[in-house]
Amino acid sequence: MSSQLALNIRLRDDATFENFVGSAAGKIQGTDRMLYIWGQAGSGKSHLLQALCHKVNAKKKDSIYLQDLGNHSSEILHSLESYSLVCLDDIHEVIGDESWELDLFHLMNSVKDGDTRLVVSASTPSARLNIGLPDLASRLRAAVAIETDALDDGQKVGMLMRRANNRGFALNDEVARFILDRSPRDMHHLIELLGKLEMETLRQQKKLTIPFVKKTLQL
Repeated sequence: MSSQLALNIRLRDDATFENFVGSAAGKIQGTDRMLYIWGQAGSGKSHLLQALCHKVNAKKKDSIYLQDLGNHSSEILHSLESYSLVCLDDIHEVIGDESWELDLFHLMNSVKDGDTRLVVSASTPSARLNIGLPDLASRLRAAVAIETDALDDGQKVGMLMRRANNRGFALNDEVARFILDRSPRDMHHLIELLGKLEMETLRQQKKLTIPFVKKTLQL
C-alpha cells in the first residue's frame, strides 16, 4: 500500500451534499479545476471535501482526502495527480513550511495541465495566509474561492433534527435547542454529540428527552 493510500482518511458516511446546510454545497459542484474553500472552524469545510469524494467515488473514479497535514511529510503529495480528485483539508497548517509549500506548488502545476481536480481548504482567504513562496501564493489566489456559511441557531437546530431523523431516531426542537444552548456551537462538535446520543439511544432503547440528554452528555 502506498503512503498516500495509507493516509487516505475514511470518509464519513453522512458527509454528503444532501446533509449539508448552506449555499456552499451548490457552489463547489461545478467544473472548476482548482477550488479554495475557506471558513471558520466547524463551518463544514471537511464535510464538503468528503462529500466531493463521495460523489466522485460513486462514479467509479479515484479520489483521495487528506487531513492533519502537519503530522506528515510533504512527500505524501507526490504523484497525487494520478487521482481524479484530490482534497487537502486545512492547508493553513503547513503554510510556512518550505518543503510543503514547494510540493503543494508542484502539485498545483501538475493538476493544472491534467485532468485532476484539486480542492483545498483553509481557515482564512488565501490572501491572508503567510505564504513564503510567491509562486504558490499566486496559484492559490488564482483558484476559485468559496466561503463556507456561518449558520444561525435555527439552521443548526434544523440540521441536528434532520441528521437524527436520517440516523433513525427522533430529536425534537426543544431537545435540539437544549443541546445547542449548553454545548460548543461549532458543527463538528454538535455532530459528535449527536453520534454519542445515537449510540446511547440504541444501547438503552430510550427516547431522546432533556433528562436523558443531560445525563448522557453531562450537560
